[in-house]
Amino acid sequence: MDRLIYKLPSEFRERIKEIYPHKYFSILNSFLTPKLPTFRINKIKVSYERLIRELKKQNIKFKEVNWYRGGFILIKPSQREFEGKIFYQEGWVYFQNLSSILAVWVLSPEPGDEILDLCSAPGGKTTQIISDTQGKAEVLAVEKIKPRYYKLLANLRRQAQEKLLKVYLGEGALIYKKYPQYFDKVLLDAPCSSEANFLISNRKTFSYWSYRKIKEAQHKQKRLLFSGINSLKKGGLLLYSTCTFSPEENEEVVNWALEKFKPEVYLEEINLPISNCQNGLTKWGNKNFSQSLKFTKRILPTEVMEGFFLALFRKR
Repeated sequence: MDRLIYKLPSEFRERIKEIYPHKYFSILNSFLTPKLPTFRINKIKVSYERLIRELKKQNIKFKEVNWYRGGFILIKPSQREFEGKIFYQEGWVYFQNLSSILAVWVLSPEPGDEILDLCSAPGGKTTQIISDTQGKAEVLAVEKIKPRYYKLLANLRRQAQEKLLKVYLGEGALIYKKYPQYFDKVLLDAPCSSEANFLISNRKTFSYWSYRKIKEAQHKQKRLLFSGINSLKKGGLLLYSTCTFSPEENEEVVNWALEKFKPEVYLEEINLPISNCQNGLTKWGNKNFSQSLKFTKRILPTEVMEGFFLALFRKR
């Protein structure tokens, strides 16, 4: 194991060992190098066939993702050079990590769905929902932080999607008061401690990490999940996701919601088209969770995928 990993906080390293006793070294080594850039099609602007022709014409070297048509791993050139291409600037594609793409894949938005994206900026999953449904779903994107809200609007404009949804600048934790039991599907990619984005070469990514920050994030996550479930129609689906390893922000939050809304919600089993994943925890420390937490999924980091957590709720 590379000695550089000891730059990470010791408490964080010990927690990773407890969460992933058999994957400890590979998880820590994933923080040594940035992920390979991955991108996906924007079907509002271009067809799959035309995009493939353009990529080849521009001598872009790429690998296609076998579980998402229009998902790609960029081999050459660099992402910076790629972003100088006219077709990128015109919004034909969007750079998005494969774990993030997979979250929307699990929610499976369809034309005609009423969909709420509770924490939508900078817009990767929002624009993917619109692309995947060809702009034929009714989408409400919510963002409460003003600079991030404007970043979302800029991405929507580049993707030619700004007229295909409603965008709301406000508190997602209160949106259920405006839209009680309204949506068919809710996406909650919750603000979190972002542990999966730690990069040893960039100390700023982990210098503020602490257990206190985890508990602060958990408080926000519970408020947002409460709002999301109350905004969901009976029979509807809510996808809860984070880019952190912390059980307090993942299984513990999900278990809290199951208890809070019992028997109104339950977990659907998630089956993923990848091998780098494992079932969620049913125990952490001295806390026992519902056995249905095994239906959640932890995505393990690879050279192209961030660590991620996914839980799919169904409302009775």
